[in-house]
Amino acid sequence: MPAPFYEFADDRRLMWIAQEWVRYADDLAEWAMERLVNRRDVWSQYTLKDGKISVVMLPVAERRKLGTDMVTLNKLNRHFSGKSPAHLIGLHSISDHSTCKWFAIDVDLHDPNMPNADEIAEANFDAALEWAERLREMGMDPLLFDSNGAGGFHVWVLLDKEYPLADVYDLADSLRSDWQAFGLERKPEQFPPKRVVGPDDLPYTLRTPGRHHTRHHYTRVYNFDFIDGENEWLEGGDAIEAILSTRVSKLPRLRKRKLKETVLPTPKPRQAVVAQKPRVCVDLDGVLAQYDKWKGVDHFGDPVPGALEFAKKLAKFADITVFTSRCAQDVLEGSRITPGQLRVKVIDWLEKHKFPYTDVYTGQGKPRAAAFIDDRAVHCDPQNDEGAFESSLAAVKGLVKKPHGIPKSVGGYTGRYSS
Repeated sequence: MPAPFYEFADDRRLMWIAQEWVRYADDLAEWAMERLVNRRDVWSQYTLKDGKISVVMLPVAERRKLGTDMVTLNKLNRHFSGKSPAHLIGLHSISDHSTCKWFAIDVDLHDPNMPNADEIAEANFDAALEWAERLREMGMDPLLFDSNGAGGFHVWVLLDKEYPLADVYDLADSLRSDWQAFGLERKPEQFPPKRVVGPDDLPYTLRTPGRHHTRHHYTRVYNFDFIDGENEWLEGGDAIEAILSTRVSKLPRLRKRKLKETVLPTPKPRQAVVAQKPRVCVDLDGVLAQYDKWKGVDHFGDPVPGALEFAKKLAKFADITVFTSRCAQDVLEGSRITPGQLRVKVIDWLEKHKFPYTDVYTGQGKPRAAAFIDDRAVHCDPQNDEGAFESSLAAVKGLVKKPHGIPKSVGGYTGRYSS
C-alpha cells in the first residue's frame, strides 16, 4: 500500500496542509459528529479501484436494518485525516425523522477544462459570495468554501438545533432562487435536496469538508473580514480554526408571501400529522448506567440489569430524552470536554448497548417533559397532597445523607407535566 500523501511528495505546501488536517482530525471529528451528522446509520463512501474513484451509499441495503454499521468518530477521523481518497465520506442533510442540523448550496464546476471555465468560475463565486452575504445580513454565520480549487463553491450554515425539513428546504431554495441573474448555467444543488422524504428515501449526500476526492486540493474558507495584505482565502490550520469556531445560527422565518409560494405546491400528505408521543426524561447514571462513584466525566458504568428492557417498554408510548448532571457547568468547569462532546459520548454509550432514545439533553436547567425518571428525584405535589412538603423534606434528608460522588438533580418529579 502506498505511503499516505505520496501524491503530494513534490508539493511541500500541499503536504503541510495535509498534515494540518491530520493534526486537527480529532477535533474536527467531534465537531462534525455534533454539528454535521444528521444520520449515523447511512453515509456515502468514496472508493478507489483500479485507479478510479467512485462513490457508493453505505451500508448496503441488506445491512442497513441491522444497525451495526454507523458513522463513528473513527470514521470521521479517517475522513478528515484524508490519507487516502477511499477514506473520504459524504453526509446526509436530513435525519430519519425529517429534520436538519444544517443546510448548504453547492455551486459546482465539474469540468475546469471546458472553454468558458474561467467565466463560469467567476459567476459561481459571485453567486456564492452574494448568497453568503445575504445570510450574514440575516444574522447568520455562513461558511463559504472553495470546495475543489477549480471554480466550485459551497455555502454552509450550521443551525443551533434540528429544524423541520420543509422549513430548512424553503430557506435554502429561496436563497438560490435568483441563480439565473448571476449567469449560472443551471440551478445549483441545495442540501437538503428535497422538501419531503419518505421512510426509505435517501437523497444524495454532500461531501464533508477536507481533502478533495480527485483533485490535489483541501477545503479553503473565505475570510469575510480580510483587508489588504491578508489572505482572502484561509488554508490549513487557519481554515480549520475558522470552521471549528463558526457560530450556529437560528433559522429565520420566511416572509408570509414567500412562504405561501413554497407551501402551496406541497403534497397533501405533509398535513397528516402523527400524534406525538409525550417526552419522558430518563437519568443516565443510576437508572440506565450503573453508578458506584465518580470516575471521571466521560466514564460510564455498564447497563443496570433490566434497564434495556425497561427502556424498550417505555419507548413504545413515550419519546425518551436521556439527561445527566455530568453536563452541569460546575461539573464540566476546568474540563477539556465540552457539553457537545460529552453528548456524543453519551450517544455512543446508548447505541453501543442498543438503548432506544430520541434525544440526549445537555442544556442547563430542566427540560420540558411529561415525567422525569431519576434515582435521586423527590416527588412533591402539594396541590393534591397536604402532607407533600413534609414527606418531601424527609425524602431529601434521606438522600443527602447517602454518599455519592457528584451532586445529582433533586428537583424532578414523576408523573406530571413540568414546564
